[in-house]
Amino acid sequence: MKQIPKYTAEQIEAIATHLKAMPPVEKKKQEFSKQEAVKILIKEITLLQKRGYSLSQIADTLKGQGLDIASPTLKSYLQRAKSPAKSTKKEAVLDTSKTENIIKEKADKSANNAPPKADSDDI
Repeated sequence: MKQIPKYTAEQIEAIATHLKAMPPVEKKKQEFSKQEAVKILIKEITLLQKRGYSLSQIADTLKGQGLDIASPTLKSYLQRAKSPAKSTKKEAVLDTSKTENIIKEKADKSANNAPPKADSDDI
């Protein structure tokens, strides 16, 4: 018969102290495609258009900021972002991953605040 290991209060406290002292995990910077970047910037781009800027001028400005995009591509991405088209599988995966990340972050926060629980024989 297999024996269930037992731990002293001092061992558990030492483990808890070690866990609390661990540094936060460095989060990977989220990366976006050009199309996703345009979708995120759509409000600013639309405001520039309302102020009289052409798509060519906006594309040049974006290029100057490191987002290398041609005006026809920008126009296409804006049309896609503005139209309530069917979700593609990739977009569905992106939405799901965002939701999963939010859930994981909330779980991480609550796990960091919860005191360690001792094992028990209760089922």
